[in-house]
Amino acid sequence: MKNKDNRIAVVTHAPFPNGNVSTMRYTSYMKALAEFGVFCYVLIYCPTRMAANIKQSSGVFENINFQYATDITWKKYNILCKAIYLFKGLFNSVSYLNKQKINTVILYGDNLFIVNLFYWIYCKITNKKFIGDRSELPSVEIRNSKFKMFVYGMKQRMFDGMIIMTRQLMQFYRQYSKKEDFLYFLPMTIVPSRFDGIKKDIKDSPYIAVVFGTHNRDGLLESLKSFELYCKKGGKYNLWLIGDYKNMPNYSELDFHIKSSEYTERIFILGRLANDKVPGILYNASILLTTPNSYISGGFPTKLGEYMLSGVPIVATKAGELLDYIVPDMDMLMSNPGDINNISDNLLRVENDFPLAKTLADNAKKKALRVFCADSYVKSLLLFLTK
Repeated sequence: MKNKDNRIAVVTHAPFPNGNVSTMRYTSYMKALAEFGVFCYVLIYCPTRMAANIKQSSGVFENINFQYATDITWKKYNILCKAIYLFKGLFNSVSYLNKQKINTVILYGDNLFIVNLFYWIYCKITNKKFIGDRSELPSVEIRNSKFKMFVYGMKQRMFDGMIIMTRQLMQFYRQYSKKEDFLYFLPMTIVPSRFDGIKKDIKDSPYIAVVFGTHNRDGLLESLKSFELYCKKGGKYNLWLIGDYKNMPNYSELDFHIKSSEYTERIFILGRLANDKVPGILYNASILLTTPNSYISGGFPTKLGEYMLSGVPIVATKAGELLDYIVPDMDMLMSNPGDINNISDNLLRVENDFPLAKTLADNAKKKALRVFCADSYVKSLLLFLTK
């Protein structure tokens, strides 16, 4: 089959073309497939609040066709409204997928059982390949319930194959099929064009940038404590926080820490920003900081891939599978999780040693483009999706 005859769709509830890390994940490999000559289609089967800034319900973005099966975002947000939109979106999606003559469907992320079942039946009837894409373990709530784990397992067994993001996840999801080729390992991938056209904006007050999620695995409290100690040791940079701060599970603790800090006037909370606004913040930072204590699903976070691509020096902790890819003191400065003193020292090293900062930034960017670019995987990924 020629590449142009391969017609692949990602079906998801994550917004497109701008959205969250899920959007970045599937966009990276769909863009690589599109550049390889494959027809790529993103179908959003239900509205999402994260798409509030998206104006077009259909179109083409970087050679990827997209379509919202219902409204882009919710007009009313209640159980009845959500149910109506869900079923409307599912049935509308059949028409869109048929019209585009899709022959492989990738169901991205964890979805309701009825969503998996619906697309499994559709793919069986129409003889399409049905692929899952998982970048996380099931939630603790699911893992603590035998019944919920049974249902979760049923969903995974519906797939003809699965795209998996980390080695730890590979071990977990092997239990759902005896086929040797059931899983495809696709580590964190980046979109190299994310920083295209961004200009350097020289700030009067240089800053350290921290991007975090509301799942509380990014160690934001440790970042704050490290920054405070860095300031006490003579650090001059400010701190910019990018994320949904008010919805953090430990918001009260974080807020108390910031307001009681003697350096509170040097901490700026930018809040949650549109996905296309983040690269400019990263690119113009003096240091990028991330201090997770662990990653439940192992792996290498998309956020850190973006950090590396920005060309800005990074201070990080040794969590997940980072050391499988990163060489400490060459690609970035790294500390053990929770080692506030060492993290603050590393921030000072980057601030005070420009040659070191430039070397770290250059090495990290080169590694990101070499190791985490989806172009490196496109041929084997296409074979997995279509064989």
